[in-house]
Amino acid sequence: MRVPVVLVLCGGVLASEAQVPGDGLVCFLPFQATIQDSSGNGHDAVASGGTYTTDRFGTAMSAIALNGISDSIRLPIPGFTPMTGDFSISFWLKTSSPEVLNILSIKDAPEDTVENFEMQLNSTYRSQPIMELYYASFTYWNGSGANENRLAQGSVGRYYNGTWQHYVLRRSGDSLQFWHDRYLLVETIFGGPLGDDGELVISAAPYRFDGSIDDIAIYDRALTSAEMVAIHHDRMPFELRSPTGTDAYVQGDTAFVFWRWDPDQVSDSVDLDFRVNGTGPWEATGQNQLVDWTPFRFEMDFPIGTSIELRLRDHLDTNLVTYSGAFIVSEYAWELVTDDLPFTERDGSGLLAFHDRLWLLGGWDPPFHPPNYTHSEVWSSADGIDWHFHGDAPWAGRHCSGWLMHDDAMWVIGGDLQSGCLRDVWRSDDGVEWELLLDTIPDFHPLRNSHMTASLNGDILNFGGQPAAYVPENLSQVWRSADGVAWEQLPDAPWKPRGMVLNSCVDDAGNLWLLGGGRLWDRRCYNDVWKTDDGINWEQVLAAAPWAPRYWHNVAWFDGKLWVTCGVVDQTNAADTWYSPDGVEWHQLMHPRYDARHASSVTVFDNALWQMAGIISNDCWRLRNVASPIMHIEERTDAQLHLYPNPTNGIVHVETDLTWVTLLTSTGLSAPITRRGNELDLSALPAGVYILSVQHSDGSMNNRRIVKL
Repeated sequence: MRVPVVLVLCGGVLASEAQVPGDGLVCFLPFQATIQDSSGNGHDAVASGGTYTTDRFGTAMSAIALNGISDSIRLPIPGFTPMTGDFSISFWLKTSSPEVLNILSIKDAPEDTVENFEMQLNSTYRSQPIMELYYASFTYWNGSGANENRLAQGSVGRYYNGTWQHYVLRRSGDSLQFWHDRYLLVETIFGGPLGDDGELVISAAPYRFDGSIDDIAIYDRALTSAEMVAIHHDRMPFELRSPTGTDAYVQGDTAFVFWRWDPDQVSDSVDLDFRVNGTGPWEATGQNQLVDWTPFRFEMDFPIGTSIELRLRDHLDTNLVTYSGAFIVSEYAWELVTDDLPFTERDGSGLLAFHDRLWLLGGWDPPFHPPNYTHSEVWSSADGIDWHFHGDAPWAGRHCSGWLMHDDAMWVIGGDLQSGCLRDVWRSDDGVEWELLLDTIPDFHPLRNSHMTASLNGDILNFGGQPAAYVPENLSQVWRSADGVAWEQLPDAPWKPRGMVLNSCVDDAGNLWLLGGGRLWDRRCYNDVWKTDDGINWEQVLAAAPWAPRYWHNVAWFDGKLWVTCGVVDQTNAADTWYSPDGVEWHQLMHPRYDARHASSVTVFDNALWQMAGIISNDCWRLRNVASPIMHIEERTDAQLHLYPNPTNGIVHVETDLTWVTLLTSTGLSAPITRRGNELDLSALPAGVYILSVQHSDGSMNNRRIVKL
């Protein structure tokens, strides 16, 4: 139920309640259940829609949410516009929308390109013909933005990650600057009037703001750098940047603890403490108590499954404190299989697990295979290291096609811009012989590439995509077929039109998941989470996941979890790994070790998640549940093996003859062990479960679990 925002004239919220400078303050809107100006100057806002929401501190009714459709707020401040001299406009906002968003505007009409002013997110100037110059923030005045009267920076994707962020537009003399989270990002020279004498409007048509905004402070002077730091740290003396509550670390990895602080609020001495599993006393981390000694290396030498919290406090005033979320020691780890695959570097290849082998299909590999640089090569491997080349398939070369397993066969379905947005359907029962089922899916219009496919509950789904390169249109169409020959068009999906998600993600319960994706023509991408069990009824599980919006990424269902890896984030190749059991609670597996990439090839094979190739990459990695190998190793009893104590704090006594002995970690790798006769010293090892493997003089073997406390 929407709660309309109304003007509440009561008591007044004083500017002194927040740490905003009072000198030169023209208008201050903290949105604490009111749109009244708290500066005392009487410049109350006028709202057309909107809903009060929680602010960045979690306080209810202390920020304002706008719906991106009709909501807007007017700021009548006589004498402030046109902006002729020094000024500062500070505000906080958060959004998950990749669309063009008007934040602040002065315009007589939406199409005004004369005496105007506008500050946008995710924008560009109107004459931009192709995609390369779309910006994260874009401010223009007295024109269309196609001239020198503009201040633009960053690429689309930087600021719509669903977190609160601080912005300041400041002019000092003739220097006009854009600040973000207390750092200067870009500036230009312009000393004349900006806009006309109209009202400032938050969320002006036609690009209404979709998100939340808070603590708008407007000054008739230029704030100092120190003042902007103070505003950024308003009621927040510390800002603990990492680790976060979504972090997951491989056992033995290092977490880098990084914080920011306001030197006017905190002393130069701090205490950094930790506790595990949400219970027990706080313990010192060993950080040397200097506030500027950051980042601090925090070793993750805890058993798999442990959750850890950090607490940062001012040493002199312990009321000044901040906490990290509970991050974990993960059961997962990536390992390198090979860094030299026998084929050319390629991206967009299909990777399928079929009949106990990995199969790699097609790809894009410039400068090879001109003129389109795509091919139809077929390779297979039983282990990811030794590969067999099966020659070229009869289908036209392509990449980012519809690659999938269905009906105990491998399928290749259309796609690929370079090859003309194909609409064909191919099937193979052995990877060598291919059957053309359709050269054109009937009524499959318009031609498209970057579409997505999946095998769902006995049917093939073909959904989304983009009609052609740089065309301002995407698709939310959904098509269904049981046999690849007869196709029916289902109702359009409710998610924003998109494509560019590689692989498919179908869980054990028969749900297909759509995780992110985007459109190429204007570089917009998403981080929402959807699922369906029939291709008709779609449920939005999460409006904005904690992973950054992206496209050309990989998705999978492995070990009872959803997985998202790599892709293009903020127009840069990403190297991250995220997983979730339900699409709501997500963890980022930190420091995955592989290089950043997009359009890599992913599948599930041999109890592991495999990832290989991708843009300018020619390596192969696999991710395993590193707790599982230890649990699945049989305790062999070819000979008697007596050892004690078990569990142990360090020393283990073995009562048998030992010709050879090794200790395996939870990853299945050898762990360092000190042996003195029949005494083994494990005291230097982190806590966890290990396998002791022993060979006796008669050649018999024993494996026995040891728990190190």
